[in-house]
Amino acid sequence: MEKMLEFYRCHLKQQILPFWEQAFDDTFAGVFTCFSNDGSRLVSTDKYTWSQARMLWCLSYLLSSHACSKGIEQPRLDALGRQAHRLYSFLHEHVFLPGDLEVCAFVLDREGVPKEPVPGQGLYTSFYADCFVIMAFTRYAHLVGDSSIAKEALAVYEKLLRVLDAGVVRTEPYALPEGTKAQSVYMILCNTAHELALCLEGFHMQQAAAVRAQATAYAARIMDTFIDVQSMQLCELTGDDAKQSSLLIRHRNPGHALECMWFCMDVLDDRYIERIEKTMKAMLALGWDDQYGGLFRYVDMQGGQVKGLSDGSPFADLVARTWDYKLWWPHAEALYACLRMYVKTGELTFLDWHRRLSAYTFPTFTAPQGKEWIQIRQRDGRPVDTVVALPVKDPYHIFRMLLLSIELLDAHRKDETNDV
Repeated sequence: MEKMLEFYRCHLKQQILPFWEQAFDDTFAGVFTCFSNDGSRLVSTDKYTWSQARMLWCLSYLLSSHACSKGIEQPRLDALGRQAHRLYSFLHEHVFLPGDLEVCAFVLDREGVPKEPVPGQGLYTSFYADCFVIMAFTRYAHLVGDSSIAKEALAVYEKLLRVLDAGVVRTEPYALPEGTKAQSVYMILCNTAHELALCLEGFHMQQAAAVRAQATAYAARIMDTFIDVQSMQLCELTGDDAKQSSLLIRHRNPGHALECMWFCMDVLDDRYIERIEKTMKAMLALGWDDQYGGLFRYVDMQGGQVKGLSDGSPFADLVARTWDYKLWWPHAEALYACLRMYVKTGELTFLDWHRRLSAYTFPTFTAPQGKEWIQIRQRDGRPVDTVVALPVKDPYHIFRMLLLSIELLDAHRKDETNDV
């Protein structure tokens, strides 16, 4: 565990930070994220809101954590702090939309002017962007000790809930098929409410208890509605019986499911831990490629290539066409989820899975030193120069996995030392 902790710290300092330190826009603020998959070319100066917010979350977490910032030189930390302030100001000034049924613009141009991601579809196309802004503001509020920013995050959250209650559920880049419900909606709301509750609790704000209760309710909804009790698989979508033969209803997303499970661990008590553990084991077994290693992007509920009837939507085409791709972010999430479950339960199965995932993930996705990760691979490991969902090299899943793992391992080490 000590070697793992030092490896993660080194990887953060030498592999991840150097790439992103060169990506900040010193002219207009924010961070450039529209790179080719290998990070060698900037293909657009557009600034997707959720990527900007995700970077602010990561910087704020890094700078507020002694365990994560240990070994990073103070001038370097100071420079990252200035970028975090500029990112917050950029989002605060540019991202919010005035309409009653819209919250945050999905994408901005370089200077911060909102633009339509698809001409004619409007500026407000995804409530996920709202969620990441809320979470970024909560972490930044904690970093700088400013309760007014916490109140701003709460106000954005409350507006988002009003929009959702009005039936406006925009989920680009993956539009939901009509008549279905997606676990991803409850998953992101669970994570958002949890982050907000932590922030409000830190400032001793009276709204904290209500938001904490909402986070718990979202997680319980996932566990009670989207887990198939026979297979213990986490379903991405549910629908009526007539839709059970559809490709989208049948498909599973192993890495997404593992990420969802550690979100649920954040907020649920130990009554759910056995169900979470069984679901994680089921999704790891279902998603693992025995021939080449790694997790498939999508799999059928019975394993392998996704079957079923396509509704002709871009989402269904994506699932059918790219099911056997290997993506960077599911592996990052699986690494943390397995480590988290091992530390929680001591179940060696999850330590074995973590080792197996590490042995595949770091050699497969790590780019040359200081160039972050190559984000997409074909099934056999060859790189693919294509777009996953958005034309971005997103600063989140790897960065967050390293931060959370470092915190977890550092705390685990201290616990073991105290036990001795």
